[in-house]
Amino acid sequence: MDRDAEGTGVPEAGDRMDSHKLADLELSTIISIAGMPPQKELVNPRMPSEMAKRVRVTFRPLPKDFGNQIVIRFRDKLEQKLKENGVQLIPWDEAAEVPPGIISKILRTRKVSSSIHAVVDVKREYSLTRKLFSALAEKIYLRARKPERSVMEILKISGWADDFTARYVQDPFNTQIITLMPLEPEFADAGTTYDRKIAIGLKNLITTMSEIVMGIAPDRFSLVNMNLSDSIYRNEELDEFVLNSLIPKIYAPIKPPVLTRFKKGEYDPSHSVFPKQLADLGKLVESTSLFPEGSKFSEKITRVSHRDVVEKILEGRTGVSYGFIAIAEAPRYEGPVTVTKEEWDAFTRVESVNDDKVRENKEGRWYVKTEISGKEIYQQVPDIWIVTSRSGSNKTNLDPNTDIVRIGLIKGKLNLETPRGVDLHRRDIRPSFDTYVILAQAIAAALYTPELIKNGLPILHFHGYPDPTWFGQSEYFAGARNPSLPCGTVEAALLNFSAIYEIANRNGDGIKMLCLVEADHGVNILGLDRDYLVKRLSEGVLEGHVILGGKHLPELRRTSLKAEMEERGLGKAAGSVH
Repeated sequence: MDRDAEGTGVPEAGDRMDSHKLADLELSTIISIAGMPPQKELVNPRMPSEMAKRVRVTFRPLPKDFGNQIVIRFRDKLEQKLKENGVQLIPWDEAAEVPPGIISKILRTRKVSSSIHAVVDVKREYSLTRKLFSALAEKIYLRARKPERSVMEILKISGWADDFTARYVQDPFNTQIITLMPLEPEFADAGTTYDRKIAIGLKNLITTMSEIVMGIAPDRFSLVNMNLSDSIYRNEELDEFVLNSLIPKIYAPIKPPVLTRFKKGEYDPSHSVFPKQLADLGKLVESTSLFPEGSKFSEKITRVSHRDVVEKILEGRTGVSYGFIAIAEAPRYEGPVTVTKEEWDAFTRVESVNDDKVRENKEGRWYVKTEISGKEIYQQVPDIWIVTSRSGSNKTNLDPNTDIVRIGLIKGKLNLETPRGVDLHRRDIRPSFDTYVILAQAIAAALYTPELIKNGLPILHFHGYPDPTWFGQSEYFAGARNPSLPCGTVEAALLNFSAIYEIANRNGDGIKMLCLVEADHGVNILGLDRDYLVKRLSEGVLEGHVILGGKHLPELRRTSLKAEMEERGLGKAAGSVH
């Protein structure tokens, strides 16, 4: 598939795409050098039709007294569209079996198999009797509460009186809950602010114990997940939505980076310029209002048992935040940055990578064979270090001594350093959900746009989009037509890596700013200079060209498609959007 710099997108019918390759490397190779977790089944993240074949979904039967015909009709259409796209639809009685045991048989308690990737349900209203029993169950849990209890142990104690679908799943880390409910007029109102929409969305996610909530109206529908997007679709967009938004979200659920994958250590913020630079960057972008203060779950979830379940699933995180800010430090090399083919030929293969394009010299440094604009380059894979705001922090008021973590990527292995004296057992000291994405961006910049990162690379991620007319000379965007993948996933990281490669491959290294678009999520803005980025964003906000929420995403997609079609039909070279 031939794509322009702005239009990295979903392949159309007839396009050829290597299912195991992205950019100029194998998918597994990118995963290895970027420190991502190995994948049992690897699907090219630009091929949602392949994802669909690996997804198993079940629909929980409707309550007997459920009478919302708008939701029922949408539910029927959704089931049909999933089936048409190749998703395996498993009947409820087959997906949710009654476990052995006399109590389970009496209460007809079911457990959804861990092989099911999503359960679709509707929002269920509680009767007065159920509310009373739920309150009793919560009191019992508070007496029996222990920090070491697993998710399933918590739900056994506190959830027996509830009717939320999460209590029926065997593995809440693998099976997502998708809840359908009426679309709230305030959420659908174009005049409602992004902050208010997300407050409504979070409330619905929490009260239904769901990973995805869809609001249904006669002519449109919305989707909210922990990416905190405010996406609204017209009914005629259902086909596109199911293939390129819903299926990818089911296939690749949001999963924060697990601490056990990191070698842990400490650093002294006063011994490096980068933590202060990051804190200063946060203060500089405060006036843009693109980084609202995050939300604590304790402020949103009234039931302690529900709060404990959410924190367990999110690896101890106690809140969510609207984006991240990071600075990739200058890449660290030992020995020559590039070598000749003859020198390369004398190097040995790296067994852990299992790709002949990655080799190791006698000093133990990795080198990778890359190809940019038709030219082969044999270059060192540098050590990458980034400083980033911790998950859940206030991005515009960072304290270098408590809020900034340092993450390293050395020969495919991850390192995590917290400020000296900060206890890693604190539940709010965690690397960003987007850690794999940030590292993929940094390693791709080092390989394909070295001039952009040679003195350090500021990265800003917020949950909004710019108008295509905002971009100027040597400023590029990519990814607007990609499938909508959740933050922090390997698939999202791969797409970001590929986007940087494609922009560099077409436009060389004379780049001032990159905007990597993630549909139903937001954008990552990378730039040559911190002050330049802040100036451009501030101008864009004042002029209305850069805003929170998804208003500008459709236009980004249309611009990408137009540029792609022009290049295919007229042979025009793609460049920056002016």
